[in-house]
Amino acid sequence: MNWLIIKNDFKRNKVINLALLLFIIFSASLAVLSVIVAMQTFTSISALYEKAQPPHFLQMHKGEINEEEINQFMSNYEAVTYWQTVAMINIHGENLTVKGNEEAYNLSDSRLGIGFVKQNESKDLLLNNKHEKVILNKGEIGIPVLLKEIYDMKIGDDVILNYNNNQEKFIIKEFILDSQMNSPMVSSTRILLSNEDFDILKDKAGENEYLVEAYFSNPKDAKDFQTSYENQGLPQSGQAVTYAMIFLLSALTDITTLFVLLLVSMILIIVSFICIKFTIMAALEEEIGEIGTMKAIGLSFDDISDIYLNKYKILAMFGVIIGYILALSTSGIFTNHISTTFGNMSILPITIISSLFVGLIIFLLINYYCKRVLKKIKKITVVDALVRGKGFDKEKSYIKDGLYKSKKLAVNSLMAIREVFYKFKNWIIVCTVVSVAVLMIMIPFNLMNTFEAPEFITYMGSSREDILIQVENGEQLETNYKKVMQLLESDNTIESYYEYKRVRIQTTNSAGELMNIHVDSGYNSGNDLKYISGNSPDGENEIAISYLNANEMEKSTGDKILLFYNEKEKEVVISGIYQDVTSGGYTAKSKYDFSEVASENYSFSVNLKDNIEILKVADYWTEIIGPGETIGPMEEFLNQTLGGVVNQLRNIVFIIILLGSCLVMLITFLFLKLRLAKDLSEIAILKAIGFSERDIKKQYLIKTGYISAIGVLVGIILTNALGEKVISLALSISGLGVKHVELTINSLVQYIMLPSLLLSLILLTAYIVLRDVKKYNIISIINE
Repeated sequence: MNWLIIKNDFKRNKVINLALLLFIIFSASLAVLSVIVAMQTFTSISALYEKAQPPHFLQMHKGEINEEEINQFMSNYEAVTYWQTVAMINIHGENLTVKGNEEAYNLSDSRLGIGFVKQNESKDLLLNNKHEKVILNKGEIGIPVLLKEIYDMKIGDDVILNYNNNQEKFIIKEFILDSQMNSPMVSSTRILLSNEDFDILKDKAGENEYLVEAYFSNPKDAKDFQTSYENQGLPQSGQAVTYAMIFLLSALTDITTLFVLLLVSMILIIVSFICIKFTIMAALEEEIGEIGTMKAIGLSFDDISDIYLNKYKILAMFGVIIGYILALSTSGIFTNHISTTFGNMSILPITIISSLFVGLIIFLLINYYCKRVLKKIKKITVVDALVRGKGFDKEKSYIKDGLYKSKKLAVNSLMAIREVFYKFKNWIIVCTVVSVAVLMIMIPFNLMNTFEAPEFITYMGSSREDILIQVENGEQLETNYKKVMQLLESDNTIESYYEYKRVRIQTTNSAGELMNIHVDSGYNSGNDLKYISGNSPDGENEIAISYLNANEMEKSTGDKILLFYNEKEKEVVISGIYQDVTSGGYTAKSKYDFSEVASENYSFSVNLKDNIEILKVADYWTEIIGPGETIGPMEEFLNQTLGGVVNQLRNIVFIIILLGSCLVMLITFLFLKLRLAKDLSEIAILKAIGFSERDIKKQYLIKTGYISAIGVLVGIILTNALGEKVISLALSISGLGVKHVELTINSLVQYIMLPSLLLSLILLTAYIVLRDVKKYNIISIINE
């Protein structure tokens, strides 16, 4: 009997049941998808790292080194379990040309430092997408997937190296996974050569660079080791990176994806319960007579409840199963970047088990919530259901007609608005869901805008100018610095420029131990950054420190610290604490020039005069100065650094907009079905006193549009109030060196385009549902 009742209900209420099924599918699919992305991200990285064995500490150094000194230091440092010094040949992008079947291009526009290496023996291995160690023959080359994504290279393409009037030709044999240099934020990437080709090129092409790598039993020892290594005066004219930062930068794109998916899935699951409640209420309201009949013939609450609950159990079961299958089948879209960056991995059993567990939890939650909602049946009496015809809203609130006040506002508009105003509780579901949809769409969209905005450069420790010039470390550092200075002083297209010199000095951490601090000194140093507290240094006795350095020292704005350099000490006041995601987030800014300290590198930020094309000037300067320096527009620097994250976010935002649109349309449909079922008597009265079907439709359209507009307004207010807090909390937890982000808002999208889209879809859905009004027969409605 239960099965027959359920089958007949499915036939009679196809649209409502299908809508609810789709919503359960959406919420279950997104929740399961979040788990799959999370598990695949961390298991894929772990699998790659287990085979590739990236270093726990990496120090890059340009120029010659004394390996005996390094070996002696490593052997005497108790925590070190293994070390190696890896040779690398630095090649400038303009010296590399790629020839495919259809086009040829060089890599001159790449801001990534490119280095040729040969395969290591056992650690820091370069692998293929099956996590196998790549071995090349003479004339073959392995290209990192990072460059493949940027330039769309293909297996079999030719790579031509031009150096010292010589030319070497290689064929792309493999795309390699580099466990430590697979993110544009690392600023360098490695190309694999055969041992024979590498030995031929060494000391003949490019500039020698070395990677000093150390391993420990506990990767956390890397931070203390770095301080000891740098204080020993060992080779360090380059970037130093620890294992934790390697992992974080590698996973940044996918962690961002995961965060957005989790945020949206949580919102969607909450709204799904609202959807379920109103679907059940719509069904119960339509069948109030049947419920009264069942009670009259002696069926208990449990019996009646089970009839309905069995239907929702079946819907929930099929919805979760289909959602699970949908999540598995579409997971490739969201895990494509993971597979490309960390290698092809089939979904592991633990991922399947975890996602099944999440699906089961969703099913149980839906089942529990349905039971809670169905308890309303207890309150219905036979008399209410069969004699009085009252449903679940027994308390009627009457509205003052107010029609005599209608001098400028049309009667239909006045009646609609006054009903929403006086019976707002009856319409709050639409307001809530529209607000949630705006919130769900705009937070990820604003995050994407923030990463794309030129102002995000301030979170990378730089002020916003037109062109960024970076003088690379190495033996020619001072010579190259002078070349850049001559160019900047003689070029009449320049409005202004600022010079920054990076030095390494020492201070003490919260435990009183010496720690190294990298300071960018210069006249404009620290200006125009995003400060958590305080401001930029105002004189030579002030210093601004990064958020992570402030945590390490346990210092705040206004505190004094001692700086140690060249057997001298200098007391300075912390003028402010800013945010920085570069150099591991451990930097500082000072106006003092530290003339006694050797520079680690130099950088320049340049403003051009109005109406001068930035890209042309950057290309011209590159030709004049030649290889060895990175010159490019600030926006291009930002795009290459965060381009992968932005592209992934753009795909997710598109899907979220579709989901949000479906969400408001579905809720509008379900709600109006319920509202019309409840308002049958009111509709009959309106028809009886002379209101046409067109008038009634117009009133409901005005009610729906009015409450939806309020929902959009509330959603925008919530986005502005909560968006930055949610994003800032997530970034603070990540350890990237950012505590608070000011989201960049696209006013056209947030205040015009998105509200217009949602309101149009809602009114279109309402118009479709309201066509049923003409089916209502006034005599039969009054008789009921």
